[in-house]
Amino acid sequence: MGSGSPGRPKLRVALLEAGVELVPRSLWRHPQVRRAAERYGVEPSLMLLDKSLHYNAMASLPRKWKRGRPDIAHLTLLVLLESRAGRRGLVEAYMHTVGGEVYYFKPTERIPKNYERFKGLMAHLIRDGRVPPEGEPLIYRVSGSLASFLASKGPLILLWERGKRASEEEVVARALARGAVLGIGGFPRGDFERSTLRKAAEAYSIAGGEPLPAWSVACRIVRAYERIVGL
Repeated sequence: MGSGSPGRPKLRVALLEAGVELVPRSLWRHPQVRRAAERYGVEPSLMLLDKSLHYNAMASLPRKWKRGRPDIAHLTLLVLLESRAGRRGLVEAYMHTVGGEVYYFKPTERIPKNYERFKGLMAHLIRDGRVPPEGEPLIYRVSGSLASFLASKGPLILLWERGKRASEEEVVARALARGAVLGIGGFPRGDFERSTLRKAAEAYSIAGGEPLPAWSVACRIVRAYERIVGL
């Protein structure tokens, strides 16, 4: 378990099943996608799927309720990386997408606060596997699947509304003791895929069974971490 400063283990968080992906090839010719691409001056192949722009085009996509929501990843990553712990290099942030890939955000990386700039950055990340494409990467793909990621990073503790009830301090302390990754759902509604649930070593609810948005869960656990390590 890495440390950002002496005596302080890092908080490791993965945003799971995040709706961050390029517009699928099957939608490139859809009028709504073409209009949006022309508006932003990009090719459909280098545009993130975004429900606010591509709602009608997404009608035929499988699991469409989980897709096209990069705004959730944007807000959650800002909470994690712009926190006091994040700015001190004490948060290891990962993003697992609906496509299965896992990306790592270096603690020194300040992601754009502007949503459109963030989407552009993520489009290049998904296409190239790293940002920037040359030199030392600040964000990069670390695994092609959640299974291989966890095989190298340790157990997964899931934040899940159906999990065992516990306080955020109890869950964070448990994760730090086990060297575990805390998993937060990165989708707007529905449940984790069964394949994800099967990979969890433990699962806890920090809101008494009530569903919370990803950024709210991130805020609560990072604040609990800061209390535990004395920030």
